[in-house]
Amino acid sequence: MTPRKYVPLFVGMLLLAALLLIPFSRNTNTENISNPDGKLNVQPAIGKLVIDQPSDIYVNVSLPGSQFETLQKLNQQFMIKYPHIQVKLSNDSPKSKSYEMWETQSQQGEASDIMLLDNGWVKPFAVRGFLKPMDSIMTGDILSDQMAGLLDSLKWNGYLWGVPRDVNPYVVVWSGALLEEAGLKEAPSEWASFQQAAEKVIELHPQASIINWSAGDLEQQLVWLDTFHKGLAQVRKVMPLDEYQLSQLDWMHLMMPHISSIAVDAISQLNEAFQGNKLFAAIIPWTEFERLNENLQSKLVVDRDQIVYPWLNGHSFVISSNSNVEEEAMLWIQEMTDVSSQQLMYTETGALPTRASIYSYNSMLSGEQEKIPPPWWEKVLNSKRADTELPSPDPQWPRKWGYRENMWRLYSEDAFQIDAYAASLTAASGE
Repeated sequence: MTPRKYVPLFVGMLLLAALLLIPFSRNTNTENISNPDGKLNVQPAIGKLVIDQPSDIYVNVSLPGSQFETLQKLNQQFMIKYPHIQVKLSNDSPKSKSYEMWETQSQQGEASDIMLLDNGWVKPFAVRGFLKPMDSIMTGDILSDQMAGLLDSLKWNGYLWGVPRDVNPYVVVWSGALLEEAGLKEAPSEWASFQQAAEKVIELHPQASIINWSAGDLEQQLVWLDTFHKGLAQVRKVMPLDEYQLSQLDWMHLMMPHISSIAVDAISQLNEAFQGNKLFAAIIPWTEFERLNENLQSKLVVDRDQIVYPWLNGHSFVISSNSNVEEEAMLWIQEMTDVSSQQLMYTETGALPTRASIYSYNSMLSGEQEKIPPPWWEKVLNSKRADTELPSPDPQWPRKWGYRENMWRLYSEDAFQIDAYAASLTAASGE
């Protein structure tokens, strides 16, 4: 074949190659792509969630009025920032009723897209298939700024099921003056040493109370008993009571004349009792401790080494497994739990934030950071906990908690009946 015969074949191959390359050449510069209306088609940055479809999100919480108002304020800011997403907040109270309602709605596939659960409810909801995993939120800087001790309480089966919003741990507070009179330089760490110190206080101050228990406050009771339980934590199973805890309750029954019943939020009464050497120890949420007289606070001893279940009195956002707006819900939760939102929540409510960076002055917050929580709390919340100190994956755990809480309320509202209370729990456990 002569060379001239190859020319048409060669030209044909070049034309075919050019035609094949045209689609690729059109996509080499995405910034110059035009839509039919002549506008540029701008591509979103890689890894950035862009949602522009109108969406409705339903959120259920159970919060005190002041905290709900703060959440409403943050939600309004969110909807201004993302006008295509409308978020409908519902404050279901009281908390004692919200669990059963949200459980029923979840069983029927009618739960809100987002719920703000007590931390102890997250695992039981996850085990029953009511939730979607939240791991996609926890990446990069967001993950590194979380408290390990709080995240661990929300993990089950290799996944994270909630995003921490706030925490308000109960702390055991001791009278420094009465500790000294009892011959102790620091708070007792063992039950026997507490008993000895309590007897000494009663000897010196017959009218004093060795402990304050508030009527119906089960969380306060469990924190107190497990402060001396040496790793045999009861909160994980709630019921039945073991012999050690029963013996503690028996002794407390004998000491009933020396147990006061001041409400945890009755700050003036707590101030008076501590200042008059009429109270040896109390178990109160951190927010209530900060409301005590500042001069008195310096004379009290907070047992930082014996803070059990710091996750217990806290809340986390979760997404219902039947939600159809998962990406929008993730975006909303991310905004509600970012550093600036948490700082606002802490400033207005006093509940401790769950982001580590807030525990030191943060230049990113500029003038928003009016106050910071005590730095030692970061160590407490960031410490990994033994499995026995973490929430139970038992799907019936909230119901067991609710039963015991109702029993304590029944046997403490008018007067302490600790013996009848312990007997009712033993009978309910079939022992």
